[in-house]
Amino acid sequence: AFSLIASLFVALTIVPLFVSLFFKSKIEDPKAGKKLLWREFTGAKNFYRNLLHKALQRRGLVLAGALGLFVLSIAIIPFLGTEFMPSTDRDMILLRVKLPVGTSLEETNRVMSLVENLMTQQPEISILSVQAGSPGEESASDMAFGMSSAGSHEGFIWAGLVHKSQRKLSDAEVMEKIRTKLPRLENTKFESVDIEQMMMGGAQAPVEIKIFGTDLDQLKRIADAVVAKISDVQGLRDLTHSLAKGKPEYQIKIDRERASQLGLMLSQVANTVQTATLGKVATRYREGNEEVDIRVRFKEQFRNSLDEIKNIPLITPLNKTVYLDQIVAIEKGEGPIQITRENQARRISVVANIAGRNLGSVVRDIKRRIEGLEKTLPAGYFIEYGGAYEQMSEAFVVLAGALALSLLLIYMVMASEFENFLHPFVIMFTIPLGLIGVVLGLIIAGRPVNLPVWIGFILLGGIAVNNGIVMIDYVNQLIRKGIEKREAVLLGCATRLRPVLLTALTTILGMLPMALSTSEGAEMRAPLAITVMGGLTATTFLTLFVVPIIYSMVNRISFKKA
Repeated sequence: AFSLIASLFVALTIVPLFVSLFFKSKIEDPKAGKKLLWREFTGAKNFYRNLLHKALQRRGLVLAGALGLFVLSIAIIPFLGTEFMPSTDRDMILLRVKLPVGTSLEETNRVMSLVENLMTQQPEISILSVQAGSPGEESASDMAFGMSSAGSHEGFIWAGLVHKSQRKLSDAEVMEKIRTKLPRLENTKFESVDIEQMMMGGAQAPVEIKIFGTDLDQLKRIADAVVAKISDVQGLRDLTHSLAKGKPEYQIKIDRERASQLGLMLSQVANTVQTATLGKVATRYREGNEEVDIRVRFKEQFRNSLDEIKNIPLITPLNKTVYLDQIVAIEKGEGPIQITRENQARRISVVANIAGRNLGSVVRDIKRRIEGLEKTLPAGYFIEYGGAYEQMSEAFVVLAGALALSLLLIYMVMASEFENFLHPFVIMFTIPLGLIGVVLGLIIAGRPVNLPVWIGFILLGGIAVNNGIVMIDYVNQLIRKGIEKREAVLLGCATRLRPVLLTALTTILGMLPMALSTSEGAEMRAPLAITVMGGLTATTFLTLFVVPIIYSMVNRISFKKA
């Protein structure tokens, strides 16, 4: 916006000054200047004028062809696919290794060493960082981004890749290559962590299906059913859900009636057990600037076995001592590693990575598979789609609103310029038809619709109308000078052919390096350039033929043969 304001100032002041200085001799001799400047372009102008005249005599056919291409482009869009942001090469990959819950740190370390040795043999990897088990005090940010281990049964491997210019494979292709060589171990999962997703919005994975409800067992059954239905969807990798594996534990179930008879509250029993086994911080010991927590709990020999825990004493209000074993039943079971809530409701997430397909196509297949399951969910249970798909949907809605607002502002400016309410519509007709070029450009480049494509189309709205403004404004000037309307349309459009082509070609060629670039970050820039180039190519052609046709229809200028 600011660069255009600066260029407007230059165009109104400095450019006329330079023209008066550099072309002084041509201005003094108008015939010589005209001969030099226009001789070469006369043939192109005459050729375009003849084509335009034939198009104006067949207005219905030309408009039907343009409308047919527009409808075809809209029909093709679903087949292009959609994604939130283009996948970029991050020069790194992150692999999470999951063993059965309760696996010892030694066994986890052994498996991590196998994977580490495999990855050191890959020529694309320059540096490795391996973490087996939990490091202890994880930071809140690590836990939020899913970068911390849930216990001794998990580990992470971070691999730094050589620079993009020094390898033939992308980071995703390197990960797929490593997948094929990973050891096949029973009950062991290898999951790639989408670093880009975490950086963009903290989502666990590109695909995230959120299941909401109250009962964890019921949520787990629904999640298992979802995983079973979508497990064979093409392109899905590392499919799992957050309650796929439970943590082995002993569950202490209090006999409420017996405890009530003895005058014991549930909170008193729970706090006593917690204090005896885990302990509680009673105070802090200060020495200089250092503070150390003083934790009160039973000695190790009184809390390291189930029999000792059963003998934890409890004091009743009548000052009598009873033992835990008298009022509880202790059972062996499994508990959730993590309970997640969102909007005050319990949630389980079914997550998966994507390889070889775009996000929109994968989610469309998933929705088709679980459509029947959603209809049979119990009352109070429902499914939502999160991850990159949620971010993509929200971003597309916002950008659609921005596009609508930009079209409104474009119309308001042109209506005030032309002092006419119909002529702006004539020019703006080219903006939606520019979709033809955008779709064709994306097909040729093999790219889906994403955020940069949307931004490029919004930019296209402001660029595409410029040529139409130049053309229609000059036609209106000729009509005001008294030139017959049919001749004014043909002469005005032919005269403005050169500036229309120059404006379009300079913008298209200016975008070409960005569209063809293979440097770092090119994946983010190329879709925007391809959108503007393809759309502007289509709108330039439409400006030269469709705009004059619609203008003649609005102003009731007939070109039918006598």
